[in-house]
Amino acid sequence: MCRFFGMIYYWLMTGMAAVVSLFFYPCRVRGAVNVPRSGGFILASNHISNIDPILLPVVCPRQMRFMAKDSLFSHPVLGALMRWGGGFPVRRGRADRQALGEFLRQLERGYPVLIFPQGTRGGVKPQAGVGFLAARSGKPVLPVYIEGTDLVLPKGKAFPQRHPVRVVFGKPLLFLSEESPEVIAEKIMAAILALKDIH
Repeated sequence: MCRFFGMIYYWLMTGMAAVVSLFFYPCRVRGAVNVPRSGGFILASNHISNIDPILLPVVCPRQMRFMAKDSLFSHPVLGALMRWGGGFPVRRGRADRQALGEFLRQLERGYPVLIFPQGTRGGVKPQAGVGFLAARSGKPVLPVYIEGTDLVLPKGKAFPQRHPVRVVFGKPLLFLSEESPEVIAEKIMAAILALKDIH
């Protein structure tokens, strides 16, 4: 029952976000046919704005899961809403084994799980964690490139301004478990940035 309610809540919130996007950030999507129709996979995207985790559920046809900083879950109401929407907490600045375990469990349950290899907005070097998860899970990694959300809600701004955005889904990638997490992370980030020139 709780899972069913969570699904209804997820698509209700996603629908509301889609309506908002029509006004503030009309989106052009490329490569949606590359999104696997079933099974778990890692949705790996660049990260340039706080809008990114709101936009991706709108453009991805699959119900996804995502990690969010643990402080957001400390409030009883907000924490419950985050969990119903598919979120689970992660402690930043350290190796959070509980969060990594939950990430892998959601993949095994057949959900796409969103991760930003850069870690924070505008990060330059990808974090090895995405490489570890790709190797450990054996699940496909779907690279995604986002463009324009940094102009919708620039750093330091509290209210969005209208600007078109673009999202490009690449083809799913598989990695050998023998490769180091650092090497896999670099390959994933390179695959994301390679989507920049697809229009």
